[in-house]
Amino acid sequence: MFVYGTAQGLPTLIPVLQKLLANHQVFAQPSHIVVTSGVQQALALLATIPFPNGKTNILIEQPGYHLLIEYLETHKLPVMGIKRTGAGLDLDELEQLFRSESIKFFYTMPRFHSPLGTTYSQQDKKAIVELAKKYDVYIVEDDHLADLEQDSKADPLFSYNRSGHVIYLKSFSKIIFPGLRLGVAVVPESLKDSFNHFKKLLDIDSSMLSQAALEIYVKSGMFDRHKQKIRTSYDRRARLLTDSLIREQARTDGLFRFPMMKHPGIHTHLVLNEPLSVSRLVPVLKKQFILVESIDRHYLSDFPRENILKLNASTVKEERIEQAVEQLAEVLHKAQR
Repeated sequence: MFVYGTAQGLPTLIPVLQKLLANHQVFAQPSHIVVTSGVQQALALLATIPFPNGKTNILIEQPGYHLLIEYLETHKLPVMGIKRTGAGLDLDELEQLFRSESIKFFYTMPRFHSPLGTTYSQQDKKAIVELAKKYDVYIVEDDHLADLEQDSKADPLFSYNRSGHVIYLKSFSKIIFPGLRLGVAVVPESLKDSFNHFKKLLDIDSSMLSQAALEIYVKSGMFDRHKQKIRTSYDRRARLLTDSLIREQARTDGLFRFPMMKHPGIHTHLVLNEPLSVSRLVPVLKKQFILVESIDRHYLSDFPRENILKLNASTVKEERIEQAVEQLAEVLHKAQR
């Protein structure tokens, strides 16, 4: 507390994180684990530092993480987009971009994507990692909601990483509390030294008090107990949301489409049929105390947008979810007339 820490992180926390990561099938050497001041800092570092492949363009899913998009465009960094839908990515297009463009890294949220709420199939995860290896492209895997996963067979991209091309990022703010600005990055040997060096130039070290608190929280078992409580609560909400949407989709003659998932997440999206307009619907729904959101900010400024409405039930009372979906469907039905 009274001296500077290390750029890598609190030394006693690193082995604790190593065990925690192993529970998610992320097996890493302690020297490859770096504590960051949130995932946002890790992304800023990765966007800035040179990569061993000598390439320059950053490829991101569209729609994608809005704060990364804003960071890249604000700093005028070379960035490209690839369309992601409820069905996933076009792997042929991904390969074409890997082959013909100078892709430094591909940023992706394979699990519980924000804002779509979808998850890659295991087959697609393997294919993406193989393409990265084939064309010497790094993958930045943002696994921000890994702790909410109910499917024990849903391994991350990192678990298929044999060539050192996958960089794994995990946040603690989503599962504990947003004020705990800590994340963890698992970086390959080829990037380890430069990542730590650039991090030291930014902030010397991430908050030692927060790191010590996290260590106590994990070691005491409080983290696991809290995670299970949140996971169970979110799973009930997610299934209520999905079941309600299925009923209303049938009742409204297909005014919208949404992704069907075996293990649904706490947020999802609706693709609205024409002539429904998201920008007109948002204020109408707000008057009924239903807060939904357009996903325009999740796109690069020059990337084509889809007519998509983002839904999130994480803070909605369980007894309110079904009613809210019914009200949403009624508004959609009236808007089409």
